[in-house]
Amino acid sequence: MKWILAIIISFFMLPNTIIGQSFSKEEQKVIEGVESYWADFNSKDKKRWQNVFHDSYKGWSVENEYINTKKDNIKWNDYTWGKDESLFWHITPIGVVLHDDIAVVHYYYTTISKNKKNGKKTTEKGKWTDVIINDGGKWKLVADHGGKIESNTEK
Repeated sequence: MKWILAIIISFFMLPNTIIGQSFSKEEQKVIEGVESYWADFNSKDKKRWQNVFHDSYKGWSVENEYINTKKDNIKWNDYTWGKDESLFWHITPIGVVLHDDIAVVHYYYTTISKNKKNGKKTTEKGKWTDVIINDGGKWKLVADHGGKIESNTEK
């Protein structure tokens, strides 16, 4: 019976062991940069979020059939900003590649938001790969690809 319990516990721990990775100090600074722009996205300061995108940015969400530029994102943000309230967000980095001032960061994310019009909460889970550049001490998005895997809105 104890070995069955040990196997069950191992199955629950295995994903954390596989995903779990130790990062160097330099890689941790990159992760902190990604967390910083996620905080900007979830803040009330739209201009700070829009400044996260490098002028050369090109990104591709799995939900879109085309690539977005910085200009496209600013236009979309101007339309959608403030319609939802961010209640919670968390990223789980799973890999970082760092070369001088360029980094690639792979991570999972979870968000919980509330629609301000109807009051319904939505939990979203997904994954992103961000290509970022250190531009004057701030990590900015040059390219990204990813999006939601799962989204549930309360009824």
